[in-house]
Order: sequence, then structure tokens, then C-alpha cells
Amino acid sequence: TFGMAISTYVGQNMGARRLDRVDQGSRVAAVMGLAVSTFLTLLLLLFGGTLLRLFTDTPEIISLGLRQIRILSAGYIAMSVTQVFGGIMRGAGDTMPIMWISMFTTVVFRVPVAYLLAWLTRSEAWPNGSPDSQFISLLSSWVLGAVLTYSWYRRGKWRQKNLVASATAAAGASG
Repeated sequence: TFGMAISTYVGQNMGARRLDRVDQGSRVAAVMGLAVSTFLTLLLLLFGGTLLRLFTDTPEIISLGLRQIRILSAGYIAMSVTQVFGGIMRGAGDTMPIMWISMFTTVVFRVPVAYLLAWLTRSEAWPNGSPDSQFISLLSSWVLGAVLTYSWYRRGKWRQKNLVASATAAAGASG
């Protein structure tokens, strides 16, 4: 993924103390990630029905799958933001905020929102709630994760990580 690639790139350039290259590479990774995720989103929106028909010819399943694609497709763009900017911070050694953001959006936010929306959308046709409630909770957690990750990235605290000094100190203590 772009997140893993930029993580390695940032780690190498932080170690070489080349923040100029970190900034340049981060911009390129963000643009590439957004371009690819936007392209794939458009493909899903345009050809989702055809893709689903490769696996089933049941109209109800195809209809539900298309609803899922329509709701979740924009989330792939948000996931691109999360992956790229999270990768930048992981590469710099600032891993804890990304872990907490992921835990918050998945456990604290997504699960309760899914239950709430399922409860609010109960009907005779969907006694346990509309499947859309699950798709919407997933999409909203992806968007929230992207906003939180990008906001943390913009704060810039990841730039102050000094992995080389930490590694040197650790090597000196053990040797």
C-alpha cells in the first residue's frame, strides 16, 4: 500500500535527516493515493453491478451489494488519507497516536454507531435494522479516522521524533 511505502521512505529520510525529502515524498504519496483511490472508486461506481454478477445472479444480493458499493465507495478515498498520513507518522516513529485513532474509530465510534443506526432503522422488512446502517457506520468511521489522522499529521509532532538518537542511546546502553 501507499501507507507502507511512505512509512519506509519517511523512516529512511528521517534517519538521513532529510526532512525536505520527507515533505516531498509525502506530497507525492498523498497525491498518488488519492488518485488511485478516486480511480478505483469511480470503477466501482461504474462497474459494480458487473463485478457483483461475476459471483451471483440473485437480484436481491446484487441490489444489496450495489447499495453497499454506493455507500462505501467514497470511504476508499478516506482510507487513502488514513493510510498515507498514518504511514508518514509511523515512518517517523510516532506510532501511538495512530493506534489510538484506530482503536477509537473502530471500537468506541463504529460499533455504537452501527448498533444505534440498526436500532433506528428497524422495520418489518429489516427487523434487526437496515443493512445500510452497517455500511453508514463503517463509512463514517473511515471518514472520522481520516480527519483525525490528517489533523494529527498537521500538528507536526511526528517531525520531532528523533529515532537515530533513540537508537544510538539504546545501542550505547546495551553495549
